[in-house]
Amino acid sequence: MTHLDADVIVVGGGSAGTSAAVAAGRAGASVMLIEAGNCLGGTSTAGLVATWYASMDGLGSVYDDFVAMLDQFGAREDSSFGYGGMFNAETGKLVWQLLAENAGARVLFHSTPCAADVSRGRVQGLHVFSRAETYRVSGRFVIDATGEGDFCALAGAQFAKGDPDEGRTLHMSLVATLFDTGKPVTPYLPPDLEPIETEKDLPGLSGPHPMADGRFYLNMTKVMGHDPTDPLSLSAAELEARRQLARVVHYLQRTKCPRHMLGSTGSRIGIREGRRVLGDYVLTEDDVLGDGTTFDDGIAVATCQIDFHSLTRPGMVGWRKRVKPYGIPFRSLVVSGFDNVLVAGKCISGDQVAQSSYRMTPTCVGMGQAAGTAAAMAAARKLGSIKDLPVGELRRTLTDAGVELDPAKHKAFPPTAESETPDREGAR
Repeated sequence: MTHLDADVIVVGGGSAGTSAAVAAGRAGASVMLIEAGNCLGGTSTAGLVATWYASMDGLGSVYDDFVAMLDQFGAREDSSFGYGGMFNAETGKLVWQLLAENAGARVLFHSTPCAADVSRGRVQGLHVFSRAETYRVSGRFVIDATGEGDFCALAGAQFAKGDPDEGRTLHMSLVATLFDTGKPVTPYLPPDLEPIETEKDLPGLSGPHPMADGRFYLNMTKVMGHDPTDPLSLSAAELEARRQLARVVHYLQRTKCPRHMLGSTGSRIGIREGRRVLGDYVLTEDDVLGDGTTFDDGIAVATCQIDFHSLTRPGMVGWRKRVKPYGIPFRSLVVSGFDNVLVAGKCISGDQVAQSSYRMTPTCVGMGQAAGTAAAMAAARKLGSIKDLPVGELRRTLTDAGVELDPAKHKAFPPTAESETPDREGAR
């Protein structure tokens, strides 16, 4: 068995995980970034959800550098979708890679943790499986940025999942684009799939949205009733998403997009909600709905509205409510019962409604920078527990790195309340 080691191990190379790796590497730590796929950026790149749905200022140097490099490539565009605009997902993969490499992070693709060595609340190492090989990776601190809290579950951490009544999670979506062929196309739908006859029968959210290069962006599938943490259920969701997409494209070709064909789909389905790992503090709906809730140990600020889609009904139905920017406490990133494990991204400690707000990509990048910075600081000081890290010093370090920690100095997102849907019960 091959043995690898690093000061900081980051599991999951999405937006949160890559930003954690970048921050830790820049702070002087040796970093191992473990990713199951073949690129960095996660849902926003491999999943084609290349749009920002949160305010973009005061999130820190990692986020600022990501956006600045996209601009150098000319890879951003204004868009009617997402308010904050969109970026080229393929370029995003490269930008995240360059940022990670320039920070000195070692990236291990096509790799998945399959076991964790845990003793007395401390992860001593993890076993990673890749291409019929198993590696043992040891490190001082581990950051779970898998999105679904996969590593923490493997290590035995406590977690919540779905709504408190039946465990239903927010739906999954497969994003796609259409391209203009320059001539009329002949719509085709396999006979075992039911055609969509009217717009109200579309299964998913919104689209088609025009892009600057003439393509259309589709976020129009909605797969409910599946568990993204169960391999069989997740596989069934991927299959169902492509069946839905075939029906959607067939409808659009007959109506709004008579010259367009399917150009690309996400290499994996977009998962809004998986596990929410139990931390030393659970961020709640009341915190999100508060008057700009602040915390003494706040390490990031979330700005996005509550974006709680219906758990049982297709289409755009759900509960959307604009909120005042609020703080995210460090305690929600510290995994309960563990000395050297943090979480970052949508799997931090919170309830389901709160998660529907803080799960957005820009916010996840901010959480990732905080987690990576904290782990690097703790490793440099040879601390036995992440809880021994002085949070005041962490906050000052983040502030010096461009993170605005005062929620009152952030802007709520979206800019207006026009997208609000006040019927909360309709989201169930």
